[in-house]
Amino acid sequence: MLSVLERQTIQAERIKSALTNTEFSTTGQRAVFVLLVSGRGEFISQEIARDVIGPCLIWAPTGWSTRISLAAGTRGFLIRTPEHVLGRALPTDLISAHVRQVVNRRIFLSDIPKPTIHSFENLFDKIESETHEMAAGVDTVLLHCLSLLLIEIWRIAAPPLHTSEPQPHHISDNFLNLVELHLLNHWTVKEYSSRIGVSRDRLNDAVQRAIGIPPHQHIQRRLMEEAKALLVTTNLQVAEIGYKLGFTDAAYFTRFFRRHEKLAPKQFRQTFTPIWRSRSEEISFSDWP
Repeated sequence: MLSVLERQTIQAERIKSALTNTEFSTTGQRAVFVLLVSGRGEFISQEIARDVIGPCLIWAPTGWSTRISLAAGTRGFLIRTPEHVLGRALPTDLISAHVRQVVNRRIFLSDIPKPTIHSFENLFDKIESETHEMAAGVDTVLLHCLSLLLIEIWRIAAPPLHTSEPQPHHISDNFLNLVELHLLNHWTVKEYSSRIGVSRDRLNDAVQRAIGIPPHQHIQRRLMEEAKALLVTTNLQVAEIGYKLGFTDAAYFTRFFRRHEKLAPKQFRQTFTPIWRSRSEEISFSDWP
């Protein structure tokens, strides 16, 4: 889920430069997507300066400081997104690596087909309304819209795929991305392999070769990492941590933790909680002057 801060850092702005020139800039901490429906301007990104005329598409990934100067009368829209949010929005199926390869570079495209412009406009309208209205399910909707935006950029900027058989590194990348998205859903290895579109044996082989351990062990390792972090950095009860991590039975969570760590969760917390944090918890509001 997106935090409130992450939602706020997804910026959707309309370009409606009526009477004067308009300028947008970014330091490179956010990726920038611009679609000029009409009008003209200049795009400057470090060593590159380029005239742009609508309809055109501009994409600048994170790491590139950019400045866009637009002439009066220009229409379009702009979306700024932090890299870590884009990472969560990347597709997780067989096209994931291809989409990532395209959106990791700067893109300038002119003569955008009208159906594609309409698709981008609809996505922008949805992102803009969601970031303002903050209705139920806004996190899921925003990630879905950003994912569709990246796919649309890939579709128009890259040639169609002709290979249907995924390479081993694509399989392992897709698996690792899916685990981060569905860790709390406790998917089986079979469910991951089905989602990626390969057999369980092929998934096992690709992941083993990429990270040195099989998929099942990686899933359990990630659950343990999250459990340990929650035990030493929060005041949540052990049962609450288990439920937060997707375990429906607190006793099963305790057995799972003990099996992997040789310590019960409470013992782990007592042993590894930082001293400064333990002392701060001993001070209550009633002790304040």
